[in-house]
Amino acid sequence: MPEFRRFMPPLLGKSLVIGGLILLLLVPIANVESLVNERVGMRREAADRVAASWGGAQTTAGVLLAIPVENVSGYGHRSVAYVLPDTLNVRVMVEPGFRTVGLYRTPVYLARVQVSGAFISGDFAHLLEEKEGRTVHWDEARLLVLNSEARSLRAVEDFNVAGNVASAAADGYAGYAGISAVVPRAALREGATIPFRVAMTLAGSNHLGFLPLARKADIKVDSTWQHPKFVGAPAPLSPKIDADGFVARWSVLEINRNFGQSWNDSQVRAGLPIDRAFSQASVGVTFYEPVDVYQRNYRAVHYAALLILITFLSFFLWENLSGSAIHAMQYLMVGLALALFYLLLLALSEHLAFDLAYGISAAALVALITLYLTGVLGRVKLALGAGAGLATLYALLYWILRSEDYSLLMGALLLFGVLAILMTTTRRVDWSSVGRIRRAADAE
Repeated sequence: MPEFRRFMPPLLGKSLVIGGLILLLLVPIANVESLVNERVGMRREAADRVAASWGGAQTTAGVLLAIPVENVSGYGHRSVAYVLPDTLNVRVMVEPGFRTVGLYRTPVYLARVQVSGAFISGDFAHLLEEKEGRTVHWDEARLLVLNSEARSLRAVEDFNVAGNVASAAADGYAGYAGISAVVPRAALREGATIPFRVAMTLAGSNHLGFLPLARKADIKVDSTWQHPKFVGAPAPLSPKIDADGFVARWSVLEINRNFGQSWNDSQVRAGLPIDRAFSQASVGVTFYEPVDVYQRNYRAVHYAALLILITFLSFFLWENLSGSAIHAMQYLMVGLALALFYLLLLALSEHLAFDLAYGISAAALVALITLYLTGVLGRVKLALGAGAGLATLYALLYWILRSEDYSLLMGALLLFGVLAILMTTTRRVDWSSVGRIRRAADAE
């Protein structure tokens, strides 16, 4: 070993050792990252269990008129003509809450949905005309109200079609469940409009969507949930979001979708299946949780290597400029403490608020390393200075984690600032003389 050290400058040798330690510490950090991913998967399983028992993401308010048509010529082909309403009005009150499975909670809701509108006979006038070889089964015509899941329906009230109280029956179309009611023949054959209304109570979780399938659809949603995320196009008109919740309103026209007011069977037009057409037309809201502890833990772990590098680089410059030697094993001990911080943060944040968990973890880490350096350096002031610097570093990390939109910018500024400080403080250092001093000390 002494022979080897003759050919390697001490600074280079120490730098290689520190670099190797940083690479070694990437192993426990990777394990913590894998653990975060594992916990995310367990939370997803908990959300699936809640969806299976309470109700999953819901899409509702898809109203259609279904009229069976039989072509009696040839082989007697039977099809169904589907017609969309002229107007559709949807008013929704959403009561949010949570369901918990183990450590994991999932946003759920009860949505009280009131749907009303009207069909006009002009949209199916081609069926009113008598045509040889075609039979329209007006007695079998029904009004469909589509939902994602039949089991999500908690109540159906005030179901009225063409001024008559309707009896709801289970039905479905294009992968959607829902309810249907018979439409009076007289309303279809003689009426200019066919009004309808229905009130439903839906249970679901995470997301509530709507099918604005009408010539003009107006949808309004009120909820006490404070963090909505709106999805679909078009976007809601001037949504209001505050501490009391949110109010969102969509106004969707026929020209906002890529298919017409009527079609036959399972394709709204050539090459466009009905399920894909409905998916493209839907709008809605996701009940978003901005304080996602696993997302913040994941982001924190991504900064782990950077913080270890900054800490080790600071110690390395400090020991070479101050003459206080720090052994490689002592670097390793400090590095393990830095890596353990992320495991402690993950464990505490599952039981406490993230801010509190971060404060406890960071305070424990700074106290541990400061106490350790007190013994290593034998100088309390130097150890306290190192602890203060470490506390500042983790305060900056907390600042980065708290920002969702500017975390990358803040991380880049942190790295640039640390590098600028190190370059400024060492700009007059003669590193070749530092190396000679260390070699002389080794020779003695």
